[in-house]
Amino acid sequence: METRGEATSSEPDRSPAEPRINLKQPGNLDMEARDLPLAWKRWKETISLYMELAMAGRDEKMKVKRSLYLISRDAREVYKTMQFTSDPAERTLAKVLKALDDHCNPKRNKTVERYKFFIRMQEPTEPVEKFITELKILENTCSFETL
Repeated sequence: METRGEATSSEPDRSPAEPRINLKQPGNLDMEARDLPLAWKRWKETISLYMELAMAGRDEKMKVKRSLYLISRDAREVYKTMQFTSDPAERTLAKVLKALDDHCNPKRNKTVERYKFFIRMQEPTEPVEKFITELKILENTCSFETL
């Protein structure tokens, strides 16, 4: 039982002087997302912040386990198929995120990405701000700066 900000036995890394941080756990990564690289980028940013705040001072093995618990069942299945040069006990969060990064960000075909950009039309009820934002997101994958 926790009283007056004292650490409980389940939180040995937090000193009694540190305030308790109640963070919402990140949602699952949708491996079926229409734009998996964007979904991955957002999830990775969220999990990185979460780990920095909620798992500070914890060992890498615990960080890896927590991230695999939070990611999603489908993503864990993908993770199980990945080839690593180190044993599971030696994997760091950075190595796991890098492997997932490689999977979720395959090499893009510039021609296809530009096609998606040029055919994107504003929906009749879509606000102009949302349409412009979507175009900017699509633009990031087109490599227009190399034309």
